[in-house]
Amino acid sequence: MRPYIKYLSIILIAVFSFYYTDKVIELSEMNNTILVSINDYAKNNNSKCIEGQINDMGIILGLSGMEVDKNKSYSNMKGIGFKEELIEYKKKKCILNKEDNLDKYIIRGNISKSNVSLVIDIDTLKYYEEIIKIFEYEKVEVNILANLNNIEKINNKNILYKDNNNNIKKFKKAIHNFYCVKTNDYEIINDCKKEKINSIRIVNYINDNLLSNTKKILDKGIIIFIKENYTNTNELLSTIKYIKSRGYNIVSIDELLS
Repeated sequence: MRPYIKYLSIILIAVFSFYYTDKVIELSEMNNTILVSINDYAKNNNSKCIEGQINDMGIILGLSGMEVDKNKSYSNMKGIGFKEELIEYKKKKCILNKEDNLDKYIIRGNISKSNVSLVIDIDTLKYYEEIIKIFEYEKVEVNILANLNNIEKINNKNILYKDNNNNIKKFKKAIHNFYCVKTNDYEIINDCKKEKINSIRIVNYINDNLLSNTKKILDKGIIIFIKENYTNTNELLSTIKYIKSRGYNIVSIDELLS
């Protein structure tokens, strides 16, 4: 090898080494800055669980906490720089959560948010279409309490189940995500627990005089079961407007119990 080529090669290798080392240091400093920024962000934005309550009737769910997933967030930002939109969270479950309490009836959603759920107890389906139109007009979520006989005629994603043990598996094939509801004296909870389905106990049920009865019980986190009949359907629109005027959000049962 000619001497000048040898020297040129050495010079190029040295330049590349300096450049590479500089880039490694720069990248390392950036990644360290990312870690510091993620830790600072987590300190200001992590939220703890607001625990619920339990009594003889069942459980009132709390509000799950949210914690910054530092590993996933760092992985998203590595080599890029800190970006808030790349932050990822993981849920911090409360002790009284849905998943770990299948053996207890849920009687209420969390009371930290101004959310309520309305559940229409469908029987004859006589007023079903009219009820759906009212909810759609007001742009709020409707939940339906149904049995196996009328489920095929109902086009709704927020379903609750009222029936007996013999039909739970059949219902599950038709609707993959639902809640069981205790009606009358049938203790549905043990059968639903086997299927890994949560159960709800009815605390607030309105047969008639929907608006006036809603005014008496309206509160954060409650589930209002409404009988499908003429008088309740006739007062449904004014009831929804009243609930919204009081600053409450009418949400799906899933959102209420999340």
